[in-house]
Amino acid sequence: MALDYVLKFPCEVRRQVPEDQLTTLVGYMSLAEFAVAQLRQRNPDESMESILGNYQVQVQQTRPDGTVTQAPMTIGQLVAQARTLAPYRAHCAECRANIADRPFGCIAKINYPIRRETEEWLLARLPADAGHPNLQLLLRFLPEFKVDGRGVDALRERLFEHKQPLARRWTTAQGERHITSSQLLELLGFGGPIGPDQADLYARMLGLASVLSEPHPPSEQIEQFKTLMCAIVMAGRLKSWVGVDS
Repeated sequence: MALDYVLKFPCEVRRQVPEDQLTTLVGYMSLAEFAVAQLRQRNPDESMESILGNYQVQVQQTRPDGTVTQAPMTIGQLVAQARTLAPYRAHCAECRANIADRPFGCIAKINYPIRRETEEWLLARLPADAGHPNLQLLLRFLPEFKVDGRGVDALRERLFEHKQPLARRWTTAQGERHITSSQLLELLGFGGPIGPDQADLYARMLGLASVLSEPHPPSEQIEQFKTLMCAIVMAGRLKSWVGVDS
């Protein structure tokens, strides 16, 4: 299970491949690469032929009526399905929407469960100075638009390592103020699609532009969140949407 997101920038690939088909096939490609890497780690001497033909994974599929089911597919079947994207891989190399720096890098994901260290990192990015204009804007925005994080908290038992939200506090002239990790997560990935103007606002309030030049963190999941932040920054710059499926 994962939080899936797409920076929907018009490009040659999207002119040739319908959006739903593109995201499905890129998902197959990513799943096959992950499964092969895991099996290689466990059994370094096993042949690729054996890996492709003998191992199955559960793939989420959506029926025409909207019902979501899990279906088994061999790794070889995933690779065969994703192979139809091969003619388009070169289009992604110089694309500004390639936030993941790989073929079809406008499509990415964050693996569950959400780690406590990730929530700590998100809160630590906020300014320490209670008077910082970005923080002041965020503190006004959250209650005004009813971003309380409750929808995220309802998912914690199933999708999170830590079952309670973390919080960061500031002392202001109006008294103590606080922001929870659930509120930040609601903005970034659990509040539905993000439009260009919304993306610009989030980039300002959360200081996301700096993530483009920050060094890679030691945590794979934090790196995945950095990629999502890059997608939001670029959505504002490219006047595109970020589609999110949590």
